[in-house]
Amino acid sequence: MTNRNPISVVRQTGVSMIETILVMPIMLVIGLGIIHGGLVFQAQSNLEYAALMAARAGAANNIDIEAMVVEAEYRMRATTGVSAENQDDIDGALGRFNIEVLNPTQGMFNDCGLPPATPGVCNGSLICQELPFFGLQFYDHNDLRCDGANIQDANLLRVRLTYLYDSKVPLLNNIRFIGESSLPEAIAGTPITAVATVRMQSPARLTEFNQPYIYSD
Repeated sequence: MTNRNPISVVRQTGVSMIETILVMPIMLVIGLGIIHGGLVFQAQSNLEYAALMAARAGAANNIDIEAMVVEAEYRMRATTGVSAENQDDIDGALGRFNIEVLNPTQGMFNDCGLPPATPGVCNGSLICQELPFFGLQFYDHNDLRCDGANIQDANLLRVRLTYLYDSKVPLLNNIRFIGESSLPEAIAGTPITAVATVRMQSPARLTEFNQPYIYSD
């Protein structure tokens, strides 16, 4: 016959409860981290495609920032689930994007920019410059006068697209590092970034509307 000491059983139960209390938060954070990481990875994959399509829209529209943001939002709907019939949701989603034009730089426009060949194409902008676009094959590839690059490389559009992804995972969704994102702190989400490069399909144009988004060193 087994003689069980009730006091010993109570002590073991108390120890198990303390161990559970100590381990549960750690296991919870690990579990939420796995879920959050998987969702962010999926969103990052979609953002790579959205950045490419946004760059293509910019290349076809003289580096039109609004056209790029609209295209990026549309391509991210597989992740965000935003309905095309809900304009309020679309407007909210647009505010989660930030686009930076890494190439051409403002220095390239300063060195190689010319007045547009077609009058009135800058919609009243006080700033209006275009990079030479036609006949690029006839320019000297060794002529690096466009802010240290040749005119062919100046006609490459490279954009960095940042998106605040809302995974809705508690505790981890709002983690940001200092200087990680230029998007508003008031908007919840994890910043994810993608870079895409395409060749311009229309003249690269600098106006007062896109100048704040174009990289300047």
